[in-house]
Amino acid sequence: MQTRRAPGRSGPARLRNKRLRLPRPRAQRLVQALSLTLFLGLLAAAFANLASPVAENLFLRLDPLVALGTALSARDFPAGIVPGLLVLALAPLLGRLFCGWVCPMGATVDCADALLARRRRLPGSLRQVKYWLLALVLGSALLGVSLVFLAAPMPLLTRLWGLVAYPLAALSMEKALPLMRPVADALDIRTLLFLEIRAPLFATMGFVAVFFGLVFAASRLSPRFWCRYVCPAGASLALLSRRPVWRRRVSEKCIECGKCQRACPMQAIADDPHATRHGECILCRVCAGVCPTGAIDFPVSLPVLDSQIAQPTMAGRRAVLAAGATGAAGLVVGGLGLAAPLQAATVRPPGSAPEDEFLSRCMRCGQCALACPTNIIQPVWFSSGVLGVFSPGLTPVRGFCDPHCHQCGKACPTLAIRPLPLQERVWAKLGTAEVNRETCLAWKDKKKCLVCDEVCPYGAVELKPEPGNPVYVPHVDEKRCAGCGYCEHFCPVRPARAIRVGSKNQIRLSSGSLQSAAQATGLSLSLKQDKTWGIPAGSDEHGLPPGFSPLEESGTPGAGSEPLPPGFSPLEPEPAGGKPSS
Repeated sequence: MQTRRAPGRSGPARLRNKRLRLPRPRAQRLVQALSLTLFLGLLAAAFANLASPVAENLFLRLDPLVALGTALSARDFPAGIVPGLLVLALAPLLGRLFCGWVCPMGATVDCADALLARRRRLPGSLRQVKYWLLALVLGSALLGVSLVFLAAPMPLLTRLWGLVAYPLAALSMEKALPLMRPVADALDIRTLLFLEIRAPLFATMGFVAVFFGLVFAASRLSPRFWCRYVCPAGASLALLSRRPVWRRRVSEKCIECGKCQRACPMQAIADDPHATRHGECILCRVCAGVCPTGAIDFPVSLPVLDSQIAQPTMAGRRAVLAAGATGAAGLVVGGLGLAAPLQAATVRPPGSAPEDEFLSRCMRCGQCALACPTNIIQPVWFSSGVLGVFSPGLTPVRGFCDPHCHQCGKACPTLAIRPLPLQERVWAKLGTAEVNRETCLAWKDKKKCLVCDEVCPYGAVELKPEPGNPVYVPHVDEKRCAGCGYCEHFCPVRPARAIRVGSKNQIRLSSGSLQSAAQATGLSLSLKQDKTWGIPAGSDEHGLPPGFSPLEESGTPGAGSEPLPPGFSPLEPEPAGGKPSS
């Protein structure tokens, strides 16, 4: 290895190494654009239930904080987090290349910066915030509590695009279709004439929109504000990038004009322009692009001189103390019961792990809700306690859970929801339906109604005679009910359904056969063979079966004026017990 001494500068000799140059910023922008396009394309494929040659949750798997947090909180290394661990392992070599070139969150923030950012130099001590957040997440994970969902970039960005942007775009197109159909009819564009667009809506959409509004507005304070000061995933990479092999270097041609310092979006260049905070540098090469003398390059070099490294701004002891404080806070929260559910247990998607394990694995990305074709999976607020906020739950009012579908299991990279083969999927007992006799049309108003019986794919609803009631009334056979939510979704009583699904008798396993577990408890879950269960043909936008119109509520003025629900003809009651033929 040859050495030479820099003219006009004191200190050790500089090392001459074989160089491997990075592309110019234009190439970095191109890679960023391709990465963001791939991210959005995979989300669109999940949204439209299209087959994809690449795993639709690829970028969730690449998130280093998801990998670290899940491994610690779940005490497991599912295959889905291996790419994230690989990104961490490459950080000592490539620094924060992932942040500057691959991360779609960084590309999204750059787009906002292009419109809003101002070149301001904020106090360097603000960078400690992201290390404190990292300590908070990892400290909690050590106690088995996952807080990854608070600040991991990939789950947050999936929520923005998947649960806010795409549904709003679909809703806009749905509203625009009727306006376009006359043109399509005139031009004989049949695809457009018969096009139907699904526009699901999700809980927490407003919160996510406001959250990202603040993230983007922070660009007014500083470019890449999120990446500089907040992102704990970037902090985890920064800790491993103090002396990267691929890094910025300044030659003796530097005239110390300060242009690189002012242009750096990460404020990674110290007061001495020859020194670099490598933990902050995302290798975007903006500094090299603005340098008037071409003094800056990015070679591959094993030794790193101390004069080339600026003092890092994070305090290791403080981070350790933060982790300890987080652990204590977690114990206090658990001791006070603040983490316990505030209501009855949430009905989870099929294949979900037992609740504690589920919450330790779930990163609240919303990918399962995005992939659900019926919109039944919704982010919940506090029905599972404070620590369960934003986790996915089933809301049958919005949809039903098709026993032949398990897109949610395929979408989850952390195994919070296990992928199930079809035979096992049928045996996933999500909960049990229960009839509210105070609002049911048959029980309260003595009106004939067959809806819950007709739509149940498991045949778990039976109509039986009741003394003093001239019509048959619904009873739920708990041994045959899987909690799929068809009955609740199609119940004509409004606003609160007269039959609702709860988490009673749900079966959730970390491993093993759901069928064996269900049979061991005496369940008999099998699908109807002679029924066209599923979405009833001709069902309207309110989710009602053909011939039904929404009723405000059983017993409301006017509701009792009709002897039967619309579309039904009177049936003669049978004197003996048993279910009438249908």
